[in-house]
Amino acid sequence: MATLPPGPKLPAILQLLHWIRRPIPFMEECTRRYGDCFTIRLLVAPTIVFFSDPDTVKEIFTGDAEQLRAGEANVVLKPLLGQHSLLLLDGARHLRERRLLMPSFHGERMQAYGEVMRAITDRSIERWPVGRPFPIHPQMQGITLDVILQTVFGLDEGADLVRLRDRLTRLLSLGANPFMLIPWLQTDLGPLSPWGQIVRLRRDIDEILFAQIARRRAAGRAGREDIAVRLAKFVFVKVHIFDAEDQQPEHLSADEVHSLINP
Repeated sequence: MATLPPGPKLPAILQLLHWIRRPIPFMEECTRRYGDCFTIRLLVAPTIVFFSDPDTVKEIFTGDAEQLRAGEANVVLKPLLGQHSLLLLDGARHLRERRLLMPSFHGERMQAYGEVMRAITDRSIERWPVGRPFPIHPQMQGITLDVILQTVFGLDEGADLVRLRDRLTRLLSLGANPFMLIPWLQTDLGPLSPWGQIVRLRRDIDEILFAQIARRRAAGRAGREDIAVRLAKFVFVKVHIFDAEDQQPEHLSADEVHSLINP
C-alpha cells in the first residue's frame, strides 16, 4: 500500500479547527514545513492530499478519471449542493452531463455571454464609490450572481430575479461558513437555526428553479438562447451532444435539468 505524503501530526479534530479558523495560513504553514505535497486529516472528510507543483497538478487533471474521482472527494459538499450536482459525479454520469452542458459554452454563444458579462460588470462598477475603500467581495459576488441569473436563466428583471438573487446571496453567505460542513451541525432546529435557514433557502431556490424549468418547457425556445432554455427541452439528440453515430434521443428529467443549472 502506498504511503501518503507527510503532514501535520495534530489530531484530526485540531486540524479541522485550524482549517475552519484560518484555512489559507494553515495551508501556507504546511507548504513551508512539508513542501509542495502534504496530507491533512479533517475528521469530517476523507484524508486530503494537497499538491501545488504545476507539473503535478497538470498530471492530476489529465490523469485517469476512474482512479482520480473528484466527485467522490467532494462528498463533503453534498448537503449543500445536493446529490445530483455535477461536482459530485464521477465516471460515465459525469461525462454525460458535462457533454450536455458543453454546447452551451462554445463559439458564438460564448461571445454573446461575454457581452452580457461586460454589461453587468460595467453597471456594477458605475455604482462603486470613488475615493474611498470598500469591500470588493460582495460586489464580485453580485456580478457573478447576475451573470448566472441572466445567462443561465434569462432573468434580467421581475420578482423571480429579485427573489432568486436574494435567496442565493443568503445561501452563499451561510454556506461559506466552514462550520456548516461539519455533519454534526447539519441539523434543522427550526427556521432560526443556521442549518434550518439553509434548508429553507434551498427549498425556496428549488421551487423557483423547478418553476422556471416548467415554464421553459411549456413556452419552448421562442428565440431565447439562455442555458435553461437549451437544457429544458424535452429531447436532446445525441448527434448534437456527443457527435456520435447513435442518434437515439436523450431524455432529461426536471431533476437532471435542475442539477445542471443549479448555481
